[in-house]
Amino acid sequence: MLSYKGEVPIVGLPGCVMYAKRTVFDLVLCRLLAKDVVTYEELCDLGEGGLCLGCDICTYPNCGFGK
Repeated sequence: MLSYKGEVPIVGLPGCVMYAKRTVFDLVLCRLLAKDVVTYEELCDLGEGGLCLGCDICTYPNCGFGK
């Protein structure tokens, strides 16, 4: 969940974020810290791609995660 109160982002995360190595939060957090506004449409686009497979050698961003 992501919302804004003025320019301040408010983020709500499910408990599974604590156990998965990589989640969509990893893709969004750096933008939030840079004060870059993340839109609804951009979050929807992140749903097209796939989940991190936890490969032994990470090739991100050259993989389906966060496509």
